[in-house]
Amino acid sequence: MSTVKVARDLTEIGQLYERLLAQAIQKATAKIDGTSLPGGEAMVALAPVADPETNARRVELAEQHHLATCERTEHSRCWTGSEDEDDGEPVLQTLLFWSEQWREEHGYPLEGRRPTVATEANVIRSLLDWAWTNLAQWDTFAKDIRDARIRLENLLYAGARQERTRIVCNRCKADDNTTSRPRLIRLYGPEVDGSGDRWKCPACKVRLDADGVRDAHAAMLRSEGAAKWVPQVDAIGTLKAQGRSERTVRKWLAEGEGEAYCDPVTHEVWVWWPDLWRKHLTAATRTRDAS
Repeated sequence: MSTVKVARDLTEIGQLYERLLAQAIQKATAKIDGTSLPGGEAMVALAPVADPETNARRVELAEQHHLATCERTEHSRCWTGSEDEDDGEPVLQTLLFWSEQWREEHGYPLEGRRPTVATEANVIRSLLDWAWTNLAQWDTFAKDIRDARIRLENLLYAGARQERTRIVCNRCKADDNTTSRPRLIRLYGPEVDGSGDRWKCPACKVRLDADGVRDAHAAMLRSEGAAKWVPQVDAIGTLKAQGRSERTVRKWLAEGEGEAYCDPVTHEVWVWWPDLWRKHLTAATRTRDAS
């Protein structure tokens, strides 16, 4: 890999990292369970990290403590903190692994300042020509930088990311049974707020914007295959996506609109979706008639 490609990856890392805070805020306002960290992995990626030498010493001490106290005679399945966990390594930790050595060798000490993704990416970029000529582990280094960029892309759904949704295509020619229609693939755009996202059908190749996918969702919900029990929280979220306010939907539920039951084990509330969908369509019709 050339210095130009590595420099491009470093630039992308800096730009992607600047968007992590917005992603963390967005994730923090989303629905989470009792064990989730508000902000998710984006919040973790924003946190400071230990320097590589300190981290290595901690791993070594953890391993020594384990070997001294574990009663097993074979430790291949024991966790000691020494496994290769680069897939989840913070990007700053990856950059520091290289930049800390280069700072010391070239006389660029931090002098008490806290390293950031921006500062370490800049140091590495400024020394790429030297590294190309002198670094024996150039391929390993270049791969580390590329992998760090991909990890940030995964956090932000940037690049060529896609996800298969539950929404089926309403443009394909098929029978009325929605189970025979292909599910749309969501293509994430670079914008954190989702404004650049598009949905693609893998069969007919049609691409839909947010309005188009709402129409496809509505068509799917009107089909006979949509007659089923659904979690109350999902029903509310679906109607919100159709433009109905959450307050209105909760009012319908409080008034006993449609059948509902509470799971005796999980205590999750389930509702009969066709009743709520019929109420939504009827209320929308009355509003249009009244106007």
